[in-house]
Amino acid sequence: MADKSFTDGEYIFREGESAAYAYVIKSGTVEITKHSTDGEQVLAELAAPTLFGEMALIDKQPRSAMARATEEAVVKEIDK
Repeated sequence: MADKSFTDGEYIFREGESAAYAYVIKSGTVEITKHSTDGEQVLAELAAPTLFGEMALIDKQPRSAMARATEEAVVKEIDK
């Protein structure tokens, strides 16, 4: 389980990707977004110490949304 750093606006994962990790926010903020007919829709804004991205590991389906850092963020990768 490694720590990863992301800059403001950098994607942690994108909708439709396969999942190798879930993540826990150690610092910074992350927004969860999804493509819609009106463009990109913000579903949630998350801060430490929140777990996210776990559903794709549980249901073994492609990512249903995207996660993007909204400021400098450090997350811990959690594998299966």
